[in-house]
Amino acid sequence: MKNFDLKNVDCHATLAMTKSGQSGRSMIEMLGVLAIIGVLSVGGIAGYSKAMTKYRINKAIEQITLIAGNVRTFFAPQGNYKGFSCSCGDSIACGHWDYATDQQVYDGCPIIKKAKLIPDEMLTINSSIGKMTAMTNAFGERIGVFESSKAKSGDDQAFAITYHIGNNVEACIELMTYDWASINAKAIGAPFEVEASMGYLKTPVSIETAVAKCDGIANDDYYITFYFDVDVDSEVWKNRF
Repeated sequence: MKNFDLKNVDCHATLAMTKSGQSGRSMIEMLGVLAIIGVLSVGGIAGYSKAMTKYRINKAIEQITLIAGNVRTFFAPQGNYKGFSCSCGDSIACGHWDYATDQQVYDGCPIIKKAKLIPDEMLTINSSIGKMTAMTNAFGERIGVFESSKAKSGDDQAFAITYHIGNNVEACIELMTYDWASINAKAIGAPFEVEASMGYLKTPVSIETAVAKCDGIANDDYYITFYFDVDVDSEVWKNRF
């Protein structure tokens, strides 16, 4: 019996130690783990957001460059940019409400409809009716306004593209300070508010100037107008406004 009792005691002690070892981590340890996970999650989200903003800015530069190249190619035989005009943010100028499909369709602007100057990625086509139902840029904003403009030799020798950036301050600064010399964008209206201009500047703009101009747009809807093939020092350009 004594041997049995000793073995029984040893068994209970071993079982108690096993249970103690399997009791898990303390509440403090678990809270520490959750805190670490939370910090890593916030950092990951912030990093992703930063990367997406940079991607959209690079995509915006690509889109503007491509549109400018397409415009020059399309109008080269004509020798000027006469006819390059379309206010695509205006539903009256660019489209109408299609009551059959209950949506806006954009088929009123020949520059968009026929010339194909806009990258396909910026256009949403409803295959069932064969018409465009959305025109958005890298920031998910409407494409903007196209127009012929004045250059050194007079009207229609230059053109402008308005690119909406919404309330993206970082994009505003990046686009204003970018050197557009490779595509001969010598001036930008940067940035514009819907009702009031904040001025026209040569590119590239200094970081200090860009920050000052872009300050406070986080609560507004802004766009930048890029002017191509203009001589910003000519009297014709100065007298444009």
